[in-house]
Amino acid sequence: MKLPAAVVALGLGAIVLAAAPPEMPRGTIVASNMNDNTATVIDAASGRVLATLPTGEGPHEVATSHDGKWAVVSNYGVRGKPGSSLTVIDVAKLTVARTIVLGEYRRPHGMAFFPGDTLLAVTSEMSRAVLLVDFRSGRVVGTVPTNGRGSHMIALSSAGDELFTTNVPDGSISRLDVAKHETKRVIPVAKVVEGIAISSDGKHVWVGTNTDSIVVVVDGAAGSAVDTLRGFGLPYRLAVSRDGKLAVITDPVRGEVRVFDAASRRQRFLISVGRDSLVSTAEVPGSPSPEGVTLSPDGRWAFVTLQGRNRVATIDLRQGTIVGYAPTGNWSDGIAYSALEHTR
Repeated sequence: MKLPAAVVALGLGAIVLAAAPPEMPRGTIVASNMNDNTATVIDAASGRVLATLPTGEGPHEVATSHDGKWAVVSNYGVRGKPGSSLTVIDVAKLTVARTIVLGEYRRPHGMAFFPGDTLLAVTSEMSRAVLLVDFRSGRVVGTVPTNGRGSHMIALSSAGDELFTTNVPDGSISRLDVAKHETKRVIPVAKVVEGIAISSDGKHVWVGTNTDSIVVVVDGAAGSAVDTLRGFGLPYRLAVSRDGKLAVITDPVRGEVRVFDAASRRQRFLISVGRDSLVSTAEVPGSPSPEGVTLSPDGRWAFVTLQGRNRVATIDLRQGTIVGYAPTGNWSDGIAYSALEHTR
């Protein structure tokens, strides 16, 4: 009988070397559930659901503060009823802390905290603007026009000095000057752009197009494309690691997650998500629909919502493999990571 590699024969006996448990991330992840009007808070290490919390109608995106204490969910609203609020979650207490009412500014969507966590940027589609929200008071303290329609997703550099939005129907991205409250430049990219990510230094912007099925890498300062990545069904959401080494792109049409070397733009991993346990509400029939994506600050882990399975997948970016799943509510969408750990 051929012994497995983990068995060392010693005479008539044997010692079985137990395989070491896979390394898992620490921290907390928060995913929005569009159909349930809730957010699921999950322990990243175990995949255990810590809490399911109420939000406003049509919760779409999630952002977490740099200190990990707060998660914010944008309440986009439903068909015929635009939303105009943000739900603030206390990650440590696992409770809804408050609701930020945006008043006249409707269809909030993409969000990002500026360094220091006192100012929050939020896109408002119907206002064609990015709102600047004082996080402590919950007041809108300024707006920056995007000069584009359907300004949907947002990308902010690590230093907070470069801010871009995608303008979906215009097929463009807007480079914004927050200090002057004005648009620096509107850059045409391709048809129906939505997903966006930015390198930590703010130099390169990765933009996904829904109808052309490509990702265009743009030099933000020059306003020109430097590369085009092909072979996607729909490059829906994108994330670039803080160290600038990796770019992660979800593709709900093909049921894949693709990982690229950000400098060379060469693909490192192609991860096909299992198609078992699909739900009837799958946005793409027959697909697990990997959609929202967030990365741990060290660039080791990716967390991806699977809208077609009501799950979150944890991906080891060193190995390019899925190492765990966690349950969410119905139609999981936006997702964000907090380094805060729960011990109970």
